[in-house]
Amino acid sequence: MLDSAPPAPLRPARAELLVRWGGAAIGAAAAWTVAHGAGLGLGVLHALPVFAVCATAGVLAADALTPGPGGGAVRLAGLVPRRVRDVLPTGFALLLAAEAAVLLALLAVAALTAAPDDTGGAGRTLSVACTSLTESRGPWPGLFYGLPVLAALAAGTAACGYALRRITGRPVPGGDSAVAADDARRRRERARAVTAAWGLLVSAPLAGVALFASGALRSLSCVGPLVHTAGLLLLPVAAVAAGTALWSLFTVLAPPASPRSGP
Repeated sequence: MLDSAPPAPLRPARAELLVRWGGAAIGAAAAWTVAHGAGLGLGVLHALPVFAVCATAGVLAADALTPGPGGGAVRLAGLVPRRVRDVLPTGFALLLAAEAAVLLALLAVAALTAAPDDTGGAGRTLSVACTSLTESRGPWPGLFYGLPVLAALAAGTAACGYALRRITGRPVPGGDSAVAADDARRRRERARAVTAAWGLLVSAPLAGVALFASGALRSLSCVGPLVHTAGLLLLPVAAVAAGTALWSLFTVLAPPASPRSGP
């Protein structure tokens, strides 16, 4: 008797690619619609998490295409717990965690120092009183902009956390050591894509927050050099965050590696 032929190696990768790009395409269309539906810069803040969540859904759907363990002979498996941290890209995750901490710190400081603008919008400008002169600069990332960023980050973190737990806890397909190694590689690749989707939620808002805050601080004329120096220091923060956002986008859209065929 001949065993049934396995599926072509390129077929699962091609299907996974189409599903992942489909999620990203839906996210891009939804993000474009959201971005043009709100004013005062809120559209962009809402569009980023919409795209990231749709991209994460695409990775999850692609992971669901992977067949679970089938029937047949009894298989033996070691009692080794599968943990999320085992599939995370460690260096990338640490960079994103540091950027998330900087983002939260900047939003907290901006919220404490924000003032209403000339239309009464709370938390949209930075106002400084110097003797008889009062200067106001905006846009300033106070609560008006900070609250949507925090809400999107919370929702996106929950979605990406679920995706990582789903990828980590999926049953291991049966087969030899080569099949197990390929399955572990694909788990890490999908975890990297989900981490990159979360990275878009962190790095893109951080780039905007740091850039706007830097511009407002450097445009004040009645403050000392310390404030201007703080504004200058935010420029490399914005540059690093922008680079991280581009790398995250590339990682989300990168085609998955083809499954390796057996010996």
